[in-house]
Amino acid sequence: MTSKKDQAQILAVAKARNDKPAILQTKTVTDQEQHTYPFPDTNQPQEPRLWPEIRTIIETSIRDNPRSKQVELGPSELGTDSLHTLAAKLAGWPQRQTVGWLPYIGTAVHAQFEQLFPALNPQGFDDKKKGKRFETEKRVTVGHLYGLYGGYDVSGSIDLYDRQNATTIDWKIVGPTTLRNVKANGISQQYAVQASLYGLGLANEEQPIERSAIYFLPRNAISLDTALPWETAFDPKPGRWALARAQLIVNLMDIIEQADGPDIRDQWISLLPASPTHDFSDGTWPDDDPLELNEDDNQTVVPDKWKQLIPLLEATYPNNK
Repeated sequence: MTSKKDQAQILAVAKARNDKPAILQTKTVTDQEQHTYPFPDTNQPQEPRLWPEIRTIIETSIRDNPRSKQVELGPSELGTDSLHTLAAKLAGWPQRQTVGWLPYIGTAVHAQFEQLFPALNPQGFDDKKKGKRFETEKRVTVGHLYGLYGGYDVSGSIDLYDRQNATTIDWKIVGPTTLRNVKANGISQQYAVQASLYGLGLANEEQPIERSAIYFLPRNAISLDTALPWETAFDPKPGRWALARAQLIVNLMDIIEQADGPDIRDQWISLLPASPTHDFSDGTWPDDDPLELNEDDNQTVVPDKWKQLIPLLEATYPNNK
């Protein structure tokens, strides 16, 4: 306890320094006095001013992504069971597309893995050494389509190629509905064809290929406990079937166009069935009008001889179970 004599000495020193003696500051500071700036009323949110600009930046980045700008068909599209979508893409129809946030999440995960796995390769003294175990985004040409106006190579990028195990790996970042469906029914035809085509691309380069893998990773979970890994021996037949089907559609469209013109060809495409299961592209084409709001009584009629060609096309892989 400080004596009166000591307190007098402290006051004298403080006065000499023109300072206030801390020992005598006994006033209690309340919580309200501590906060010298006003808090916003969270019950009355303000109109966001920055968000429109931030959203535009994000959505522009999504639109400019090479995956979003792809025009020619790739391995991920040839396996669809929607004949209408397949023909429309082969014909180069314009497509109505929204900015896909969920695919962008998948792209972000792919970008992380693209950096992760190559870092695991032993570099030695040569960072360009061939024959490394892991290669990400490996470009391969799986086949070629020929048509009336030329043609193009069908190419794609393998998410991860494990050369040591001669395996292609594809990442699918999916929600709980897809996880449940894969667990109950297995992978879709589109994914199986894609895996087969990647193997064909490696075989075309005389690279080792023995297995195909697709790993379904949960988009909404907090761990990988619910991930579904799918692996199988490489099978070239689904990929060859998809390439042959696409070439057949191109040939039929070319025959129709040469005989009756592009309008009849486009009307023939409109007669092709959509997916019996689900294809995200169904409903995004110029002729998609489920309510028949744009029905035209004077619409060009497709001759029966061209309609009879439609049963030649297979929506599903013959051996698909």
